[in-house]
This record gives sequence, structure tokens and C-alpha cells, in this order.
Amino acid sequence: MRIIYGTNPVIEALRSGEGIEKVVISSERSDKVTAEILKEARARHIKVEISPGQELQNLSGTPKHQGAVAVLKGGFRYKDIEDLIEGWKKSGDEALFLILDSIQDPQNLGSLIRTAGAAGVHGIIIPKDRASEITPVVVKASAGASEHVPVAREVNITRAIERLKEENIWVAGIEAECGEDIYKTDLDRNLAIVVGSEGKGIRRLVMESCDFCVSIPMAGRLNSLNAAQAGAVAMFEARRQRLYKKK
Repeated sequence: MRIIYGTNPVIEALRSGEGIEKVVISSERSDKVTAEILKEARARHIKVEISPGQELQNLSGTPKHQGAVAVLKGGFRYKDIEDLIEGWKKSGDEALFLILDSIQDPQNLGSLIRTAGAAGVHGIIIPKDRASEITPVVVKASAGASEHVPVAREVNITRAIERLKEENIWVAGIEAECGEDIYKTDLDRNLAIVVGSEGKGIRRLVMESCDFCVSIPMAGRLNSLNAAQAGAVAMFEARRQRLYKKK
């Protein structure tokens, strides 16, 4: 059984059509957002229960459920890297992938998934070990984007990088103090962006697998961004370059 909580995540889960057993709505909530959840659930013939807020807290394990919980069959449905590649090719667009090297904070992971969805990323690759997986907290932090952005969970990140390279995809590491300025680097190509873990950054073997490394120029006293912020800047710089190509 998998739990999703929060109004936006529940709505996005309903829209994705991913095996929802039932939706539980707080009896203490009645507004337009609740009405939208009820409409989406009933349109898909999904069971709806109206229960006290305490029951939703027991289900979700948090008081931050916002009055909406969805119960899904099984665990999160990770994709295979081949699924990600196939989805990209079907899109007809230049590739844009996100590789997360050992992100451990579920809030950062959720934020990166949300940004990836907004930036048009074709898929996200995360490691199976020593990293956050897709949990209800991640789903909530992603505002439900985790139900739409395909995520592959791979044993070996360097091997996954090599697989992308076989498809002529360039791999760029994002690290402070790298030689290349991200705003002066051509990101308008088939590309995978690598973001390292909080604190330690990109692991040595993963960095050595990258084709190049770029940094985000800083001003002021701080000399770095956190993983979610750096990833957001990189993804949207790649998107900006694709939207405003030189004629």
C-alpha cells in the first residue's frame, strides 16, 4: 500500500490514473479544492470516504495532510532507464534528463522532481542505495509531479550514464568552482544534468563519467546553492537556451 497526502498530490495522482484504491477526505474540510478532488475521483469511479481529520493523520503519518489522502496499490512504480529513453525518443525533442547522485533530503528530492516537471525533463535517474527514495514526503514536496515525471532507480549511476552516452547524450555535472560558466556553456543539445548530494556533491567516479562540468557564478558572501536550487538553475538554463535559440 502506498499513501499520498496533500491536495495537489492527490489531484495529480487522480489525473495520472495510477491504481488508486480510495480517496479519504477530511469531514472538517469543504471548499473548491475538496470539490475538485471529489469530482476527479467520482469521474474515475474511485471510492471516496469522508473521515475525521485524525484518521487522515493516522493514514498519512503527519498532521500536514491538508484534508486529503489517497491510498494506492503497491509501492511507487519506478521506471527502467530504457523506459526513459523510449519516452524521450517518442517526444521528438532534444533530450533533457536529470541524474541525482545520492540526494538524501526528501524535501530536496521532491523539489527537484517538481522543477524537472516544469522544465520538461524526460526522466530522472536516482541510485538505489544511500539516497532518498520516493516517499509520501517526496510526493508532497513535489506537489504531485512525481506522479507524472518518470523516475528510474538504478544500481549503478556510472553505468546509467554510459547508457545515455550510447544515445549520444552529453552529460554535464553541476559543481561549484568548476571551470565552465553555465551561462557561457552550450546546453542546447541532447543533455543529462548531474546534481550531487547535499554536502559532498558529485562522487568522484560519477564526475569522471561526465563529459564536462559547469558552475553557477555567484555574487555576495555565499559561494554555493543547495542541491535543489542548483538543479533548478541548471534545468531552466537548459530550457532557456532551447526556447531562445539563435536564428
